[in-house]
Amino acid sequence: MSTQREIARRAKTSLKTVSRVINRDPLVNAETRARIEAIIAEIGYEPSQAARMMRSQRSNVIGFLADGVATSSSSIDLIRGAQDVAWERGKQMMLFNIERGTASAANADSQLTAFRAEAIIYAAVFHQEVDIPNTGVPHVLLNCFDKRHRHTAIVPDDYQLAYDLTRVIFERGYKRPVFLNLNSDIVASHLRADGFVDAAAALGHDVSNAIYTAVISRAGTTPRLATHDILPPLFAGEETPDLVLCGQDTMAMNVYFELGELGLKVGRDIAVASFDNLEPIVSLLKPGLSTMELPYYDMGRAAMTLAIDGQDEVQVLRLKGKFIERHSL
Repeated sequence: MSTQREIARRAKTSLKTVSRVINRDPLVNAETRARIEAIIAEIGYEPSQAARMMRSQRSNVIGFLADGVATSSSSIDLIRGAQDVAWERGKQMMLFNIERGTASAANADSQLTAFRAEAIIYAAVFHQEVDIPNTGVPHVLLNCFDKRHRHTAIVPDDYQLAYDLTRVIFERGYKRPVFLNLNSDIVASHLRADGFVDAAAALGHDVSNAIYTAVISRAGTTPRLATHDILPPLFAGEETPDLVLCGQDTMAMNVYFELGELGLKVGRDIAVASFDNLEPIVSLLKPGLSTMELPYYDMGRAAMTLAIDGQDEVQVLRLKGKFIERHSL
């Protein structure tokens, strides 16, 4: 097994200098650092994490509790963004896929306590309120928030996402958009509805009666898309919509099919826009779906940065998205 003593011998330097390079001491001479790092890469040396913990009295472990996120394709970038920052900063991210209120959450907490986690990121599968009590370990909430303001939170700016997308819609010349929104139980649905209405009003349009709840959810049942109930009546009159804004890309996929059954071709007879930028749906749909990308990757990076650096005060950071244009608009 390779040791720091062997590295020091090959680099013709002291054991202390090798240790300083391994522990990312910025004061080491650049030429010496490069020589030592080349030897480390050549022999495949891996420093002992246990030894590091003993020396520094820090674990370098950041916990990531993924409440359903790890099995959600739409939110995998939350994890990727956090992991990238952890690697960049020399931290170890311990990822647990949990379900709040079950043994999985308790087991994860026990493991993170055993490894003396420096901070914990708690990530939810969609923008929602959560109740995470204070513990001895700092928490950062990701894609969720605590109304009691006990923890810093990173969430998508759903109001601004809808506001910016609505401005694009009207600036492209569309005049009669309809918004097929998410279920009213979802925090994002209210924020996006407000953004839609306010952006249109700022441009002289009233769309307050053009919002429809297109996801029906009842206790104990699987949520159901109501696009088949909503779209046919909207296109039965003389003044029909010229654009359908969907609450999510999976809904837009269904809207494409429904419009096709009505004899309408997306991109030619009717425009469609959406939220998420969820691959492979957005690219496989023909024409490709224009959508507002949620800032999941940037949110993951921001959460890990705050978990590592700490925060002076509890805050809620709302991150903007990016419009991805394809040929449905």
